[in-house]
Amino acid sequence: MKILCKLPKLEVLKLKYYAFRGSEWKPTDERFQQLKFLLLDGTDLIHWKASSIQFPKLESLFLKNCFCLYEITDDVAEIPTLQFIELYNCSFTADDSANRILEEQLSLGNDDLVVRIHKFYN
Repeated sequence: MKILCKLPKLEVLKLKYYAFRGSEWKPTDERFQQLKFLLLDGTDLIHWKASSIQFPKLESLFLKNCFCLYEITDDVAEIPTLQFIELYNCSFTADDSANRILEEQLSLGNDDLVVRIHKFYN
């Protein structure tokens, strides 16, 4: 990740099919200064610590097939540019955290944030 965040014009980042491995992503000095779109698809990530410090311009967050992800941290709600969160086939606790972020934003008067949750059952 340290190499990717050094790309000064990176606006779209799609990490698919275990491109990111590990149970925890806890950015320390990583800053994605221009990133607007982030997709995590098919990962074994359990804990993800993200905030407006690491993603100051993030507009869209897509999480797909993140079965192990426990939650989207509440700090994501502090990203002022965030407009869209979409989850496909993620854990129920991750779904709950997305809804909690939406409720928090609505209580603060931010009606611009859209949260969509999709579940697929066999």
